[in-house]
Amino acid sequence: MLEIKHLSYEVGGKTILKEINLFLGWGEKVGIVGVNGAGKSTLLKLIVGKLENDGGEINIVGTYSYLSQEIHKDIEFKYSDQSLSIGEYLILDQGLDIHEWEINKFLNKLNMDEKDSDSILNELSGGQKIKVELIKVLCKNPDILILDEPTNFLDIPSAQWLMKYLTNYKNSVLVISHDLRLMNRGLSKIWFLNELTHRIEVYKGNYDKFLKLKSIQDETLVREITNIEKNAKRLEKSAQQLAGRKTYKEAKRASKRFDMVRELKEDIEKKEKLLSKSKSIKIKLSPVQRCAREVLVISNLSKRYGTNTVLKDINMEIERGQKVVVIGKNGVGKTTLLKILAGKLKQSKGKYRWGNNVNFGYYAQEYEDLDYSKTVMQNVREVGTSQIWVDQYWRNFLGKFLISGDMVNQKVKTLSGGEKTRLALARLFAQDINVLILDEPTTYLDPASQVILLDALKEYKGTVIIVSHEPEFVSGLNPDRVLLMPEEKFTYYDRKYLGRVGLM
Repeated sequence: MLEIKHLSYEVGGKTILKEINLFLGWGEKVGIVGVNGAGKSTLLKLIVGKLENDGGEINIVGTYSYLSQEIHKDIEFKYSDQSLSIGEYLILDQGLDIHEWEINKFLNKLNMDEKDSDSILNELSGGQKIKVELIKVLCKNPDILILDEPTNFLDIPSAQWLMKYLTNYKNSVLVISHDLRLMNRGLSKIWFLNELTHRIEVYKGNYDKFLKLKSIQDETLVREITNIEKNAKRLEKSAQQLAGRKTYKEAKRASKRFDMVRELKEDIEKKEKLLSKSKSIKIKLSPVQRCAREVLVISNLSKRYGTNTVLKDINMEIERGQKVVVIGKNGVGKTTLLKILAGKLKQSKGKYRWGNNVNFGYYAQEYEDLDYSKTVMQNVREVGTSQIWVDQYWRNFLGKFLISGDMVNQKVKTLSGGEKTRLALARLFAQDINVLILDEPTTYLDPASQVILLDALKEYKGTVIIVSHEPEFVSGLNPDRVLLMPEEKFTYYDRKYLGRVGLM
């Protein structure tokens, strides 16, 4: 169904993919794994023709449907017609051969049973619109489904249903996901994109088998390196002994052994490169400036869009140093609330007041605070904590978020999803803030980076207001207070509420 030959790709002189050779057969289910920024999304964009490769060829047999990781950014342009219903959009606008009862069935499976094919598109939340786009892709029933992080904006039941659907899908599937364990049984191969070699290693079997094989492979490499080092030391010692003698014959033998030692050391370097672990982001939050004990007071806050009430009479009082989690299903207004508090939206009724000396930073899951027309360096320098304008200072700072070299001078619009995530975090933590407003900060982060972010937030002495669909992340953060939506109940956190994180 798909054949890739000698594929290479560079951005700004940086190698992303190098001499990639891959084959996807009919009915195969392949999961693509690798750290943020390794080039996974880039590979899919090259396959579907969104990017032009620097070398090699890509051949696809049959039809395909592609869901972009950044579909949420394109959605508003597709939903400009205020009166278009879900059914009209899918059947008339997109030309799908599907009945309304089938649309309703998909909506129900994706935890949107309160909606049907007659529901108006522009009254849906961002997460619900993404589900409609997912329905569109699935209903095309292509020979190859190509999906980039399809579960990012799904609640847990919807994600579980989708992965089961993909497992049972009769044709081929190519998927990038941090939730590959949900699809474990259905995967036939793993493509591991090694960001150190820029090549793809193919492992037969599911994700669990890949982890075991990778571990065994690493252990074998360690043993090989150890044995080669022993041989190199032994040869080097004997070569030095021979070199100390006078005869031509012995000097020649010594020279050959020194050549062998050099070859062995080169072999060690190659194997150590294969064994090298991926670099991790480093988040160290600055000491927070003291502010009023009463950080935020919200009184009867409401938000309406036409006849649709999203938020109704929210009342909260948040104190200095508290960690507050907002819990609720897609469409209840979690992101809307955070946007109001960050000054991005205006409430319809009620008021809120920040305390004295409060400086907040806002992380939006759509990267809306990033200026795509500016460079990476410009994006962090303009919000910097001080008057420091020395390039090297900001290069060192960005390096902690794995942004280095020529990448600092790239325009933001050229970055991958993983790179934009790291830049958004860097921009956030470059500011002198004592309150963090975080909207799904783990969405595009690999598991290792999620742990690093969690550890940083646990140590943070300021105030945190966060929306997250990850139960483990919320449990690890152990917040002080919780806002339950849509009932708008503000109360003390209890572990019993974990059952509602990502499940509604």
